[in-house]
Amino acid sequence: MKKIIISIVALVVAAVATVSMTSHDESDSLFVANVEALAEIEQPDVNDCIPDPNYDCEALHPTDPTKDKYREGARW
Repeated sequence: MKKIIISIVALVVAAVATVSMTSHDESDSLFVANVEALAEIEQPDVNDCIPDPNYDCEALHPTDPTKDKYREGARW
């Protein structure tokens, strides 16, 4: 009986370790994807905005306000 309980506990620990390791790998890949996205210096292009007379499309430059882009009658 003692060996069965020890075997069950070992299986549960192995299952929990596998699940936690899998979720950790997914969060690492998400972290890497976010870092890569933030590392891009490219500014969004207001030409990607779709026409809409009720809105104006703006693409703000992260460091230089003179490079901000603006398009009237469009939205993201």
